[in-house]
Amino acid sequence: MNLTVLSALSALLLIGLTAAHFHRGFYVLLLLLPASEMLGFVDPMTFAVKGAFDIHALLAMLIFTAVLFSVKRWQELPTTLLLKPMLVFVLLWMYGVLYPVVQDNSSLFYTLKGSKEFLTIFAYFAVFLYVRTENEVRWGWRILIGFGVYTSLLELAAQVFGPSLLSHMTYAFNKEMFMWNIHPPFWPVLLIALLHSYYEYAFGVRRAFVQIVIGSIGVLLTFFRSYLLSTVVTIPVLLLMSRQGAGRVVGQGIALAAVIVVAIVGVGLVTSDRGGSLDVLTDHFVFSGITELNTQTGGAIAGREAFAKERRELLSQSPYLGFGFIDKDSQFGRQARRHIKGDMLGFIDKGDVDTALKFGYVGRFVLYGTALYMAYVLVRLVRSHVTFTLSVRVRALTIASLLIIFLLVQPVHAALTYSFSLLPLGIALGLLERERLLHLQGAQKCL
Repeated sequence: MNLTVLSALSALLLIGLTAAHFHRGFYVLLLLLPASEMLGFVDPMTFAVKGAFDIHALLAMLIFTAVLFSVKRWQELPTTLLLKPMLVFVLLWMYGVLYPVVQDNSSLFYTLKGSKEFLTIFAYFAVFLYVRTENEVRWGWRILIGFGVYTSLLELAAQVFGPSLLSHMTYAFNKEMFMWNIHPPFWPVLLIALLHSYYEYAFGVRRAFVQIVIGSIGVLLTFFRSYLLSTVVTIPVLLLMSRQGAGRVVGQGIALAAVIVVAIVGVGLVTSDRGGSLDVLTDHFVFSGITELNTQTGGAIAGREAFAKERRELLSQSPYLGFGFIDKDSQFGRQARRHIKGDMLGFIDKGDVDTALKFGYVGRFVLYGTALYMAYVLVRLVRSHVTFTLSVRVRALTIASLLIIFLLVQPVHAALTYSFSLLPLGIALGLLERERLLHLQGAQKCL
């Protein structure tokens, strides 16, 4: 991609932000469309410059340009609920960028390049500052959840149409057992859609049931059993922590189990002509995953451990401080590739290893503690004496659940250090913070 194309992209960026200015809720669409590869129909390499500019660079431009466009709103940041923990993310990012340079393991260019996925969490600042009104917040949530519903429906459509549909899309796909497994980027949007609809249902919005079923099917068909099991564990716990009462929690837990059964049956019906059955699907999605967690052997865990062992040996050189953001083409990155399988020092399939490689055991403790603290603050928001709207409580529980799930899946997935999860999380956090502030400002005016 030459300078002319980069100039055209910059112009497109400014046009998009200008258009979003008239309805700032569509800024969320501006982030998610390129992140989703235009819903799976535009090759992301269209936006790439080998070794320098890719989709994450475009997202970084969108994020930081929106922050700069909102400079007059920076004074509102101290009023946010999660500014301090988000500043911890900023400090971790700065450490990851600067530490390899100080250690003479990398140039600043390569550490910035290596940090591009982690910095997508800063969509929090961009969304909070750029989105202003209740209507814009409402549309932002509709777009975010809409992408989740779309992803779930696409997962289901893949089972019906198979390669006749998927061969026309940019998403990678493969056959797993008798089902098609597609790999959309930033797929946790469907997890947000599922959690949001479930908590709506738990608080009495009965029309959300259909969306719960769709979302459950979507999570099933990602083939990430760790996320499914973590979701089943997290929802009842957070309902109990938010003072919903033991009886109600038990009832909602039974309802959640019923929805999962309905989702498995639905997938079984769609795939019955290819060998899908209730017992096979239940074992594949649920029981085998529980067995692997109990024994720490077989399937995903054993496969990941084979790659993690080499990285743990490398980590022993700097266990407490890690190595920062190491790009594969940096000085240390080239050295590391001689001793590990794969091109990258980081390891997306084991979050506990990946966070330690980036930030050391100390940084991992800080990152996990920060995520847990954020979840606690959001649950406390739901329990607050301030009478927040139903939407604020539902969204706070949705994001708190997302954070706990991301922590629970760390043994098999690096959900707290990669953009596939951090971008949707940052967008959701920014929308919630703006909605909370608008509610408080409205309450003050009524006094």
